[in-house]
Amino acid sequence: MDTQQEVLSFFNMRVDPFGRDIDTTRLLKLPSVAEALGNLEFFCQRRGIGILTGKSGSGKSCLLRLLTSGLPTGMYHPVYLCHSTVSVGEFYGHVATAFNLQPKGRRASLFRTIKDHVVTLHRTNRVHPILIIDEAHCLSNDILVELRQLLNFQYDSETCLSILLCGHDDLMARLKLSILEPLANSVTTTVFMKPLNQNETGSYLEERLKLAGARSDLFGPPAVRAIHNASHGVMRSINGIASGALVKAWRIKATTVESELITALTGES
Repeated sequence: MDTQQEVLSFFNMRVDPFGRDIDTTRLLKLPSVAEALGNLEFFCQRRGIGILTGKSGSGKSCLLRLLTSGLPTGMYHPVYLCHSTVSVGEFYGHVATAFNLQPKGRRASLFRTIKDHVVTLHRTNRVHPILIIDEAHCLSNDILVELRQLLNFQYDSETCLSILLCGHDDLMARLKLSILEPLANSVTTTVFMKPLNQNETGSYLEERLKLAGARSDLFGPPAVRAIHNASHGVMRSINGIASGALVKAWRIKATTVESELITALTGES
């Protein structure tokens, strides 16, 4: 039996409570997550260009999964893209592939093919396409400029496509550049993924443990506080610290994770 299986068995857990493969239907909608999700749903209705930012590991990808899984399929067609460090031509190729189009031809040809397809979806099929671009802070200025052109339909009088840019906090600073002013002026909704507060961190840990079959009080209040302080409420950091603490507790055969284990793991008191 490998280490992970031994840890799971020791704490009577069926699965890794802090793994990344949790089903969207079982994701806990904490207050800060529910607020951000509501703002994104409003963006989908309002359309245009949306921005989702937050610290690395704050749960933006989980939020996107929640959003897309809840959109009515007869009304919206979300397309996910995460190829951000590419040229403009390559970018259009990836967009075409995401829309199940043949990524053939030069940049101008791909541009027209994508726009024609978007118009067909929007006008004929009555389905509004939403292009979701992850890691958008890595996009070049040339691509960001192109995005504004991709949204121009009927002399800018019709919104046949929405674009949601998801990235780190510095994405907003990028949009202050003069070359990107037209794009920045077209942003209809900005959503910031807040770190969890201490109560949310506790609820998050309890729910994840419960889903895995473990005792929900495996981490006592002092341990929760220590995890929150060390992680600053960032979900990915919470997962990493909690997983490491479970391994440490297993090694000493402790059935409850105490704050001292967290302190030894993170070096923070």
